[in-house]
Amino acid sequence: MKVKRLHFVCRNNLNVREIESGAFVSGYWKVSSDVALSAEFLALHQSKNEPSYRQGKIITRDLVNYESGKRYVFTVQSSSEVLEWEGDGAGEKGYGY
Repeated sequence: MKVKRLHFVCRNNLNVREIESGAFVSGYWKVSSDVALSAEFLALHQSKNEPSYRQGKIITRDLVNYESGKRYVFTVQSSSEVLEWEGDGAGEKGYGY
């Protein structure tokens, strides 16, 4: 089953950058290549218990060096469609299928 939606806990827009035409760059996330390449939508949340405060369709994904390893940076076309958290388990990421 392919991941379609990525949910990340990203408090206070940490490492998020606004870019032209209503898009943003997500910050640095450790996910597998399979997940990064299959995901179509990304949502950022203050916590797992709160709806997304920033979300949209993934335009590009880039694998970059960050601190002690490789991380994905997603460029996202902003959307007003607020999402509830999806995914189980501990940590700061959840996957929707």
